[in-house]
Amino acid sequence: RPPDGEVEVLPYMIGPEDFYQHYVARHKPVIIKGVAKSWNASKLWTDEYITKNYGHFRLNMETRDDDKFNLPAAKTVGDFLKVYKTANLYLVDELPPPMRKEVTMPLCVRCDEIASRFFVSYFWMSNGGTSSQLHIDTDENILTVIHGRKDIILISPLYSGDVYADQARIVGVSPINATSVDLRHFPRVANVRYLTAHLDEGDMLYLPQMWWHYVYSSPGRQQALAMWWKSIPFQKTFAKERGEQGLSSRLKTPEERAQDPRNSSFARWLEQYSQWVLDIEDGIERPTCSNQVKLMSEYSFETDKPDWRKDLTGSGRSITDDPDEDLDKEALGMAGEGTRCYFDIHNEKSPCFQKFCGFGPMPGEEEEEEEEEEEEPEDEGDGSGPSSDFVQEVTCVRYMLDYCDRYEDRGCVIELPQMLNKKSEDEFLTIKKMPSKFPKDD
Repeated sequence: RPPDGEVEVLPYMIGPEDFYQHYVARHKPVIIKGVAKSWNASKLWTDEYITKNYGHFRLNMETRDDDKFNLPAAKTVGDFLKVYKTANLYLVDELPPPMRKEVTMPLCVRCDEIASRFFVSYFWMSNGGTSSQLHIDTDENILTVIHGRKDIILISPLYSGDVYADQARIVGVSPINATSVDLRHFPRVANVRYLTAHLDEGDMLYLPQMWWHYVYSSPGRQQALAMWWKSIPFQKTFAKERGEQGLSSRLKTPEERAQDPRNSSFARWLEQYSQWVLDIEDGIERPTCSNQVKLMSEYSFETDKPDWRKDLTGSGRSITDDPDEDLDKEALGMAGEGTRCYFDIHNEKSPCFQKFCGFGPMPGEEEEEEEEEEEEPEDEGDGSGPSSDFVQEVTCVRYMLDYCDRYEDRGCVIELPQMLNKKSEDEFLTIKKMPSKFPKDD
C-alpha cells in the first residue's frame, strides 16, 4: 500500500523546549532541514582529511545488505577509505572523540532536561547503495546526513504485531523485506500505516524510540551521524505518575492469561509502550533549558573502547549524579547507588526485590549489616563459558517473563523491550526454556 504521508519538514531549527514538547513527548518524527551544512565536519571531512587526521582509528564494519550474521572484520579508517568505493562493506561505529570537535550539537537537544550523559554516537560512511533491515532502536535518535542522501520508511510501534516482531530471528529486527513484502507469508503487513522521509545533505531526522525504520542510502559517497539519548522528562513523568496515582501491579486472572495468545510477546510490549506515550503526552511538562551552544566534545558519550574513555570527560550528568535533581527517587524505585526499578515496589514478587536483577534494597528496606562469610573463589575454567554478568542478566529476564505473564505492571513494557532487543531467536528461545526462579503458583 502507498504511504500515509511524509514526515513533517521544518525549514529551520527550533529550540529544545519546542522540540521536546511538540515532537519528543509525542513521539512524532520530524525533519529539520540543513542542520549539518554549518558544521565544520561538512566542510572538512574529505577522504584525504580523514585519512590524514583519523586514519589510525580502528572501527567496525558491516555489509551493504546489513547482514547481522556475517559481519566483516574491523579495519582502520585509512584502510577502509582505500577500498570502500568497490568493497561490499560500510563503516559503522562510534564517532572517534577527536572528530566530535568538528560537530556542533544541534540546538534542539542543548538542554540538560532533555538529554544528559546518555548520549551514544554512531558514524556511518559508505559509497551508497546500502540499506538497513526494518528494525527499532530503544533510545531516542537524531540522524543527520553530512554528505549524501537517504530515504527512510517509518512505522509506529503500534503496528509491531503487523510487522511480525515476534517472528524475528533477532529481537527488534523485523523478518519482512520493507521494499518487497511477501504478503502470502506476511499478510498482516497490509494493515500497516507508514510514513516516508527523504533526507538531503545536511538534513536531520528525529526518529522516536521504538519506531520501526528502514534506511536506504542513495548511490554515491555517504556520511551520516546518529546521536541516541534517553530523555530525563520521561523519568520525571514516570516518577510523577507513580507518586500521584500510586501505580501498582495487578495479578491477572487465569481467564485473562488463557485468553491472551501473546504471552512473552515483544510486539505487545512495544504496542503497549507506544499507547502509554500517547496517553500521557498532554500531561508532560514543558522543559526549562538553561544550557545552550555546546559541542559534542563537551558531552559524555558511552563507549566500549577502553582506550577512548580518558577522552570522554564531558560536562553532562546523569539523573543519579546530582542530589539536587528534582526527582521523586522513591517513586522511581531508586535503591542502593541510584539503581532504578520500574516495576511495582510494593509487590514483593516484582523483580525489584530479586537480588539477581541487581536492583538492591528498595525504599524502606535496610541493608543487612551482618558480616558476610568469605566465599571461595569460583572456578572460572578455561574462560569459554558465559560470564557471571550474562548468567545474572538472563536469569533476571527469565524471571521477568514469568512475572509479566502473571501481573500487569508498567515495568514490563518499560524494561522488557530494553532487555530483549537484539537478542537472537535462539537466545530468546533459550531464555524462555530456562528454569525460572519465579515462585510456583499456589
